[in-house]
Amino acid sequence: MWIIAAFALALVAGTTPAQAADPVLVPVFDGKTLDGWTMHAKDAFVVKNGAIHSQKNASRGWIYYNKQQYKSFRWIFKLRQVSGDHKPTVLIWGKIATPALNGLGAIQFQPPNGGAWDYRPGHNNGGGKLFTKYPHPSWDVKKWAQCEILADGDTGIARMACCPLPGGAVKCKAQEVLKFEDKKEPAGREAPLAIQIHNKGIEDEYKDLVVESPVADPTKFITT
Repeated sequence: MWIIAAFALALVAGTTPAQAADPVLVPVFDGKTLDGWTMHAKDAFVVKNGAIHSQKNASRGWIYYNKQQYKSFRWIFKLRQVSGDHKPTVLIWGKIATPALNGLGAIQFQPPNGGAWDYRPGHNNGGGKLFTKYPHPSWDVKKWAQCEILADGDTGIARMACCPLPGGAVKCKAQEVLKFEDKKEPAGREAPLAIQIHNKGIEDEYKDLVVESPVADPTKFITT
């Protein structure tokens, strides 16, 4: 069972969120405003039909959640691409450069089909063997999908599971599509969660964004 609640609910039961039997999933987007989010340029993102919507004419850039930074977390969200020529992208374990996020210091995941890029300083490449891509059907990015990213900052392992959402469905049974692991240079750092506009002309939408941190069970997806 997914539980979307404030941390206080776990405390009332006499446990901390990390000890709770079920994950405590906290919304990081209210579906109405961009309160708590910082974007690279004014009006690059708007709220449209209950989703964070990247503006077609915005330059390459990102929007990130500024209320908390995460090292180990579970991040679940829904997404689709309205228009564009590059797959939707999110950034994790990025680098803060005052006063904003530096998107070129992060690990990039491309939901829902498992593309990836390593933007860390000294890398800026496809990551090679650091990324493991698992076979799955090629899903239409123009249709809503659900994804879950499970990241362990202590080990530097981040995994993603996704699935297409049938019309009208609120969730689906995901399958793992991507894993990142760097044993020599653990990537996990406390950092914002971010959505990236990869190029001008792209319109992506994200909604129902929830996070669990700390993670009750960092080894298991809850959407698969």
